[in-house]
Amino acid sequence: MMIIDSHVHIGELGSFDMKPAYVMASMEKYGVDYSLVSSGAAAEFGQQNEPMPDDWPYDQYSANRLTVEMARQYEGKIGVALWCRPHTEGLNDRFLQLLEEGGAYVKALKFHPYHSMMPITAPQIQPYLALARERGLPVVVHSAVDEWSQPQYVYEAAKAHPEVNFVMVHMGLCSDNGEAIELVGSLPNLYGDTTWVRPESALQLVRQYGAHKLLFGSDNPIDGVDTYAHPFYRTYFGAFKDWVKPDEYELIMHGNAERLFHL
Repeated sequence: MMIIDSHVHIGELGSFDMKPAYVMASMEKYGVDYSLVSSGAAAEFGQQNEPMPDDWPYDQYSANRLTVEMARQYEGKIGVALWCRPHTEGLNDRFLQLLEEGGAYVKALKFHPYHSMMPITAPQIQPYLALARERGLPVVVHSAVDEWSQPQYVYEAAKAHPEVNFVMVHMGLCSDNGEAIELVGSLPNLYGDTTWVRPESALQLVRQYGAHKLLFGSDNPIDGVDTYAHPFYRTYFGAFKDWVKPDEYELIMHGNAERLFHL
């Protein structure tokens, strides 16, 4: 059965060095067919919200360019989620240039409120969301318990932009996922993913609101080539398929991603 990972990274970010080679080796080792990749090198602030070093070699264009080049190199295996930098750059001509250069490889826009120190509802992000609506691109948003990444903000953005599909990554990282599950279930254009989400929480979403609301994602290769060896992901690859119906499992592991990202 096909597996699509909707949440994968390359690039340097703090202590993480997520090389394209790690992604491809991991996909081969664990049987993942396709990955939607964004570049952590585009982060605007570091792991402790510190400014990036003065000599940081990446801006919005150059960091995302790495992902586009990877997609070209591994045709049919990699899609691009362009990591947006609303705090320090915004939607500029270079970003639009990259969008054109990326062509059909570009499948989504990616926002990380923690690493931008800005909620997805901020005015600076509105031009990106208008672009997403115009181009038919889903918006993938990190969510967690910090002040910028609250699930409620993702819900508010999705409610304000009903023509755009939003994926609430992590469904509230470091929480019990309860609030996020209710929010995801309350809007037709809002979805959750499995990245560092307990399988029991994912099952709750499926049972309450349907398998069409959940995408498989992992943060691969944040823990190296064997990120998929984590107990959560071993469960998603194994026992989880017995917790849901066969057609539900196929939606979660590839069908929903194919539909949302036009694969």
